[in-house]
Amino acid sequence: MNYCSRCGAPVTQKVPLGDNLPRHVCNQCELIHYHNPKIVAGCIPEWENQILLCRRAIEPRLGL
Repeated sequence: MNYCSRCGAPVTQKVPLGDNLPRHVCNQCELIHYHNPKIVAGCIPEWENQILLCRRAIEPRLGL
């Protein structure tokens, strides 16, 4: 990665404050660009004013 996707400024590889791995960091806006970020989403299903809980019936993690 050579340029920031937010502002277009050059990026350098350095260890950001509070991290332990080198990342691509924008020199201007200080945005940290993570390689292959994992997107995580969650939801709480509700039905008739109750929260729906499910238990896995297959592997991996059968019964959880």
